[in-house]
Amino acid sequence: MTVKLVTLRPADLARVDISLPADLNYWTRVLGVSELELLSAVEAVGDSSWNVRVEVRRRRTQ
Repeated sequence: MTVKLVTLRPADLARVDISLPADLNYWTRVLGVSELELLSAVEAVGDSSWNVRVEVRRRRTQ
């Protein structure tokens, strides 16, 4: 028996909605960060997924 893991994508990919556990799960997997790192990035730049991606990359290079 083969088991498939499915990560549901958010309804709005332009926004990181930290109030929804499914969205937190999706974005932490996609960006390869912990929940705390994701929350910190959203706090720093807002909920735009583009800005959050840029912030995560910026923090990795520091």
